[in-house]
Amino acid sequence: MSVKAPSELQPMLSILIPAYNYAFGVRRIVVPLLSEGRSDIEILIHDDSSDNGVEVAIRKLAGSHTCLRYVRNSPVLGAVLNWNSLLQSARGRYVILIHHDDFPLSETFASDLLGELERNNWPDALILSCLTYDVARKRVKLCVCNLLRLFIERYLPAYLFRRNVIGPPSVLVVRPDLFEGYDPALKWLVDVEAYFRFLTAQTRRLVFSRLMMVSSTGLPNAISTTIRDSVREIADAELAYLETKYPPRSCWAQLRGTSHWGKSMLMLEWPLWAAVKIVSAICNALLTFASLTTAVAYRDNYFEPIAQNGDTGEKYQFIQGSKVSALAQTETVETQPFDKR
Repeated sequence: MSVKAPSELQPMLSILIPAYNYAFGVRRIVVPLLSEGRSDIEILIHDDSSDNGVEVAIRKLAGSHTCLRYVRNSPVLGAVLNWNSLLQSARGRYVILIHHDDFPLSETFASDLLGELERNNWPDALILSCLTYDVARKRVKLCVCNLLRLFIERYLPAYLFRRNVIGPPSVLVVRPDLFEGYDPALKWLVDVEAYFRFLTAQTRRLVFSRLMMVSSTGLPNAISTTIRDSVREIADAELAYLETKYPPRSCWAQLRGTSHWGKSMLMLEWPLWAAVKIVSAICNALLTFASLTTAVAYRDNYFEPIAQNGDTGEKYQFIQGSKVSALAQTETVETQPFDKR
């Protein structure tokens, strides 16, 4: 189905940002988008923070840019309900949910993305390529090649519950009329369950793009970090829940390895996946220097840390000479220690 040109009443793209105590990350996404000066996008921020850092950082920008809307949740919604609240508030013909610790690699992301959608005749969804950025190790790597993602999406969507080859929600650009949102009963498998439901509801026309989204990992208070020691138990419990939600049972027996056939399948899967990882490691060895340089340059181009004289928080200022420095060159952003939500 084709998509008509955007009107004044409906933006072409809604960029959704769930915020939680991380003003630096929110501004890192928002400021380059505003610098593009597009009238056919909207940026929505729903803030679940326990402090005022995000609100202080964003209110002034929201007052001078009509495409930017900020909402402080009261009471707080929690992670998944906040995502769904953003999806329900979006007016765009396409939506993308960008976590505050993720960010587009491109400085002209909205323009590049809308151009990509138009060139591909407005697909049902577009999947961005994903770079993971290990903050502690300062290391960048490409997640999974698009060819493998395409194969699994087309022929083995249930395999996503075994290994998420799509990536975080930040890589999904989708028509909201076709996407039902995220299941709040889930925590670890919440993104892949939404992908699976979207892919299997009916035939979809997907495009896998080379546009890059950078996803930060290894942050001390991120959800994935705080539940790392109990991931196996949480995943098993959520697979049991999904087994009741999506019959037939045989698929789940294979994924969980609870049947003889399932155990045999998993034994075969390990060496195959190991081979894929070896090939990926070789590719990443070739890409690491360029990717790391590009990603870190993007991050450092807009912000630099300011010494705090023992203060437990962090302050960042915009570096002069950036294309977007005019939006905030006299401002300082205060943040609390990071806690992903």
